[in-house]
Amino acid sequence: MDKNLSILIVIHRDIAVRDVTKGTLRYIGYSSINTINDPKNIVEFLLREKCDLIIIDYDSIETSRTDILNTIKSNPALSYKRIILLYKDDLEAAQLKKMYNDGVSSVLKFPFQMTDVQKAIGDATRSENTVVADTYAKIRQLDFFSFMTDEDIVKLLRMSKLRRYAAEELIFDEGQPGDRFYVIVDGSISICKQMEDGKIERLAKLSKGECFGEMALLEDSTRSARAIANENIMLFELDKAIMNSYDDIITLKLYKKFAYIFSERLRKADKKIRDLALYSYKPETPAS
Repeated sequence: MDKNLSILIVIHRDIAVRDVTKGTLRYIGYSSINTINDPKNIVEFLLREKCDLIIIDYDSIETSRTDILNTIKSNPALSYKRIILLYKDDLEAAQLKKMYNDGVSSVLKFPFQMTDVQKAIGDATRSENTVVADTYAKIRQLDFFSFMTDEDIVKLLRMSKLRRYAAEELIFDEGQPGDRFYVIVDGSISICKQMEDGKIERLAKLSKGECFGEMALLEDSTRSARAIANENIMLFELDKAIMNSYDDIITLKLYKKFAYIFSERLRKADKKIRDLALYSYKPETPAS
């Protein structure tokens, strides 16, 4: 992870949270860190100073007299900025959708561990712009989204994220929380598992248009294997909190798609079992 990132912390009221966040970043190895107490000054600062990443707390967004996220996103000079939303109370699905739609790249819940901070920064720096035309075209071409209308795709992109991973980067590891699922937009990934003898065995290779990570999400369990990028890839990512909200037709359509996928997997598994049974069957030899 690039430790040369220039990071701006914007926390309006809670000085203790600001200090803990700053101290954690310094401990991890980031040295270029600035802070602002008043969110009204953020645009002026961003236009004046170098900044690669913004960490802003939910309270600062809510108490700002201006729509600070849209102000940043609508400014051509600032629209590429990566934003981490820091929050203390659980966000409802509607709030998370709005934050993503308004330009948030990733989220971080306080209190946090250092690994949580590193993960949020990693997610933010991998985040891609979801409104560009070529991104929409790539999503539209995938079979996974063939059941959706153009309007559905646009709405889905507003409440989800696209992330880029480099070759051999770990997407998630065995035992981690299953808090999101993925669809491969470009490239391929491997699903692997560490065996009892310590060796890593590849269970499957998945390519463009295939989904993964949904089982842990649906079963509310931890990851049963690890996912690794085989090459430079782009992934569509949808958060579990959004998937668990039945407040729009998009979510229901996604669950319906999962049902088709699971049904197809069961058919393939049944065929494989039948083929193995036929292959292993040996007729009895008549007694002489």
